[in-house]
Amino acid sequence: MLMNFINAKRQRDWLLIFTLVWTPQLFAVEVPNLFEIELVARSESGSDREIALRQALFAVLDRILIADDIAKLPVIQQLLKNAEHYVKQSQYSALPADEYADTGARQFRVQFDEDQLLDLLSKSQVGVWSEIRPETLVWLVVDTGDGSGRQFYNADTLPDFDNTLTQVAKLKGIPIIYPLLDIEEQQKIAVDDVVSIDSKKIMAASARYDVTSVLAGRVIKKDGCWLSDWQVYFDGKVKSLSGPCLPLKATISTGIKGAYDVLSAYYGVKPEAAGH
Repeated sequence: MLMNFINAKRQRDWLLIFTLVWTPQLFAVEVPNLFEIELVARSESGSDREIALRQALFAVLDRILIADDIAKLPVIQQLLKNAEHYVKQSQYSALPADEYADTGARQFRVQFDEDQLLDLLSKSQVGVWSEIRPETLVWLVVDTGDGSGRQFYNADTLPDFDNTLTQVAKLKGIPIIYPLLDIEEQQKIAVDDVVSIDSKKIMAASARYDVTSVLAGRVIKKDGCWLSDWQVYFDGKVKSLSGPCLPLKATISTGIKGAYDVLSAYYGVKPEAAGH
């Protein structure tokens, strides 16, 4: 069962690589370092290291497993209790002094043992998504609530969004790209088309990118937090999500997680099927 699962995972990876090479319209890439992560540890003490390792391992598992809520899985609860056992290497480094003055906080990079974790997960009947993943095109309309109105996300004018989108997408292992928003594109789609969820126009404008999945979102700042609505377009279907008023990172996470859930359910390797 174990070897069948591992071999099926490898065969699936090679199949996706083969498809990428021979089918140009499938924009899939290899997401590197899925079992490696950086986070902030409160200090280098033993107790803070233990907490940071559990957080790091949970984040790594959350971007490779197929489950609605991995925290409820017994195998995950057991792995988190012994997080240190699965560390391949780790390293502390300094944080910007202006952000963490007078604290013992440190940047903490952890690489977990991929083979060991996959061996254990293969026995748990939990699906795993490999590192070969399709790119997702993101249409995002932002209303910052400052009177400037709604606008398409632009990295130059919205640097906070740029940093947050990059961080959240990396955390979930979702390769994302953004529309060019050039003159040709502006003739095909407008901000109101995304706000009103005009699926025909969204998909028509997305066609030039030849992606398999599209994430369209609308976020608005209200009373210091952000409301959001999202649609994930994939495989001829649409999954809609909405989020309550949350901090920016949590708001963006709602959309990115929605894309992850849809794509991982389709592309992930399920142990039950691997044994056939």
